[in-house]
Amino acid sequence: MGYYDTNYGVPGRPGAGHHHGEEEHGDEDHDHDEDHDEDHGDELGDEEEAEIVTIDLQQFRADLRGELDLGDGFFGRMITRAGYSDYSHIEFEGDEVGTTFDTEAIEARMVLAQNRRGGYGGSFGLQYYIRDFEAVGAEAYVAPNRTDQFAVFGLQELTLGQIQLEAAARYEMTDVSSRTLNLERDYDTFSGALSAIYETPALEPLRFGVTVSRAARAPSAEELFSNGPHIATQAFEIGDPDLEVETSIGVEGFVRGRLGAANVTFSVFQNWFDDYVYLSDTGAEEDDLPVFVYLQQDADYFGIEGSVDFPLADLGAFALYGDVRGEYIRAELDDGSNVPRIPPLSLLGAVEARSQQFDARVEVQWFDEQDDVASFETPTDGFTFVNASLGFQPLPGDDTVRLMLQAKNIFDVEGRRHASFTKDFVPLAGRNFRVSLLASF
Repeated sequence: MGYYDTNYGVPGRPGAGHHHGEEEHGDEDHDHDEDHDEDHGDELGDEEEAEIVTIDLQQFRADLRGELDLGDGFFGRMITRAGYSDYSHIEFEGDEVGTTFDTEAIEARMVLAQNRRGGYGGSFGLQYYIRDFEAVGAEAYVAPNRTDQFAVFGLQELTLGQIQLEAAARYEMTDVSSRTLNLERDYDTFSGALSAIYETPALEPLRFGVTVSRAARAPSAEELFSNGPHIATQAFEIGDPDLEVETSIGVEGFVRGRLGAANVTFSVFQNWFDDYVYLSDTGAEEDDLPVFVYLQQDADYFGIEGSVDFPLADLGAFALYGDVRGEYIRAELDDGSNVPRIPPLSLLGAVEARSQQFDARVEVQWFDEQDDVASFETPTDGFTFVNASLGFQPLPGDDTVRLMLQAKNIFDVEGRRHASFTKDFVPLAGRNFRVSLLASF
């Protein structure tokens, strides 16, 4: 169970009058919207000073989990999980209430886990999800709507010596409706995957695998029904109620596990999308905001990602470790143009000192420039952040309480996240320091 309550100011697009940045509200698990948690802090420069806008945000969430022992039959356990969330935020323009957003959601999931017999096991399950969304005010960019979703799924595993075979499938029925617009769309989708994994004969083995998958996704209410100024993206968004199901065929090769003393993860993937849904800049303006429309087109994605965590030295009281990570994605639409807002190549290198009560970390995070851009999208310069952190467990042998000191962007470098809609006028945070106390019960 959790409750979150915050009030904060937000920046707006220069020259856009009363359209100001605020929280995303498309999902029930809301933390800060990334564009405004990390990116806020830029001044409006020489633009006319706008009225101060603040967001009053509240969220309540409750989760219930349970497990029932079913004995030695085919099914050994029944695992249940249910969650409820109530999210709301109000945009204040000065002391006046602007727009109010409310989202209420319930999700329930039940899994029947099989008793493993020899090398065979798996599970079957059901999932139900409902979301009611309502926005009231001049900048309610999506009409009130409701999403109902029901799914059945299964996973089966077979181990033959050092080879493991996995098969998974999911059938989903989705209903998205808006009484205000008198529109309702129903979608039936099927997704599945097959994996083959080889595990090396070692105490801490490496796992090599290949996965072939088919994924299908129903369009969201925002993609179908948007028609107005979306405050989080500082854009006038227009949905398409005739959007079809988005599907993809994917192939992924991966390796995970230990290589000597190092922990290694590496994967390379290719996805071929049919009717890929994306938000595209039209170059037009409405209410002083750029107009974006939801479109569909076939698309191809290629990506590589990996990480290596390895020991450097054992100095008795503490040990030194190295950490190297990288990610790269290339995405093109069927007409040869670039998919909008694709992150550039990024690399991270870190050195970490670990002991029983203390750990310290210094990392360098590099982002390449991104000039593979869509129409009306601006390129983004590369940048490098240097971060440091110090962690302390005040109770020896007990990790339930932890004090953290963090320094981010130590050299106060200007950086802009290419995937952000507001990157051109709201950079990432400059030099900043954080102190936090984490406790678990």
